[in-house]
Amino acid sequence: MLLATYNGSKYLAAQLESLFRQTCKDFHLYVRDDGSTDDTLKIVDDFVRMYPDRITVVRECVSHCGAARSFIRLLRAVDADYYMFCDQDDIWHEDKIEKTFACMRKVEEEVDNGVPVVVSTDLRVVDENLAVMKESFNANLKIDVFRKHPQMLCVRHVVTGCTMMFNADAKAVSFPMSSLSTMHDEWVALCTQFNEGKVFVMDEVTVDYRQHSSNTLGAATAGRGFFKRALAREGWKQFFQSVRLLHREFGVSFPRFLLYKILYSWM
Repeated sequence: MLLATYNGSKYLAAQLESLFRQTCKDFHLYVRDDGSTDDTLKIVDDFVRMYPDRITVVRECVSHCGAARSFIRLLRAVDADYYMFCDQDDIWHEDKIEKTFACMRKVEEEVDNGVPVVVSTDLRVVDENLAVMKESFNANLKIDVFRKHPQMLCVRHVVTGCTMMFNADAKAVSFPMSSLSTMHDEWVALCTQFNEGKVFVMDEVTVDYRQHSSNTLGAATAGRGFFKRALAREGWKQFFQSVRLLHREFGVSFPRFLLYKILYSWM
């Protein structure tokens, strides 16, 4: 399990407590801090003392590289059969690992050995006090369309990092991370799909996705309609960034990207 932290002291302890309440105890937590100036590392060290055999802090002199690259640096430093990204401010449901791993093993049984596999789940959107704002984060992501048309992954972000589990084969095809990629979860999912792997999204909710002043953009963007997303300044920036990334790294032409964008924004 990979946890990238940065000035997360306000919610970190509650997240860590939810990890160690998991029904599945067979995991090891690796933490990389990106240069926090608050009590984040103190909280981490408190939990290391409580669970000395289950937490490793990956200490580097490099800091302030951003969430995506912090997660990727952490992923590079860890060797395991399976990996999960963990955000610092959410709450994991007690059976998150158990359910996700059961799905992972089922998907792996359906594909050949050595095939990259990513499994993700749904999230419940909550406010900073954990009051429910929305029962399903994935409701606006058109997951049913993605299941029929996996190429939709090129133009819609259907895999959320804090819900992901992926196998060692998916990790192997995800390095090096492109300089054009801005999201670690999207990058791993794209690399998996374009290397003949399998990306599977479960319907079950396994995470309370906490919304506060530092991260409300994700849920707010997912809830916008097509025109609002397209006309927003950040929407245009993301559009051209995606075009360059998909063309350079995966050979997706601009006409094909535009076709996908038109098709899967309306379905």
